[in-house]
Amino acid sequence: MRIAVFSDVHSSCSKMLAVFRDMEEYGIDQYICLGDIIGYGHQAEETVRLLMSRQVVAVRGNHELAMFDPDYLELFPKRIKQPLLDNMAALSTASVRYLENTPACLSLENCHFVHGAPPDKITTYIHDVSDYYLKSHFNNSDKQVFFTGHTHELGLITYSDKNFYRRRIRENCTIPLGPDRKYLLNVGSIAFSRDEFEESKYAVYDSRKKELMIRMVKT
Repeated sequence: MRIAVFSDVHSSCSKMLAVFRDMEEYGIDQYICLGDIIGYGHQAEETVRLLMSRQVVAVRGNHELAMFDPDYLELFPKRIKQPLLDNMAALSTASVRYLENTPACLSLENCHFVHGAPPDKITTYIHDVSDYYLKSHFNNSDKQVFFTGHTHELGLITYSDKNFYRRRIRENCTIPLGPDRKYLLNVGSIAFSRDEFEESKYAVYDSRKKELMIRMVKT
């Protein structure tokens, strides 16, 4: 099974379309979005409709959380809150229902998917959790590969023999998965990159080949 994983689309339908075109080459069986489908951008309804049309399974991002939690929404600064309010006003009933039904996390095949940090943290950045926290979670989970978003920065953490190895990814690559290791991939973002690369990023997990493919797409 080939699972395409992406995050932080932020109402950027045109960028998402370009990424879907790139995905066509790889025979994707399942699309998974790690949240923040809306916010920042100006194509909220078009973006949600596009994901629905591709039968994308999504987990909840902090922007979706803010949409349904007024107290959390009030924590957003005005420059972030107003675009989200504009997005919310533009959404159809069907799109609202799609976003409302997003779970905090999801497990599929040998993988776990969450917006912020495993197992189910939506608002926590992965770089804010300790090695002790991750070690405890890895040791107590039967999953091998963990996917996160939220930071808008592409990066890989490998855990083996009680040691952590952190790697910045700067180009398209394929990573073979060792049987005695665990992996946490922050897939970066489709839109509004916060690292040195403006390209949209996504990953493909191949359960048969036991490998991760990283794609950076000019949009």
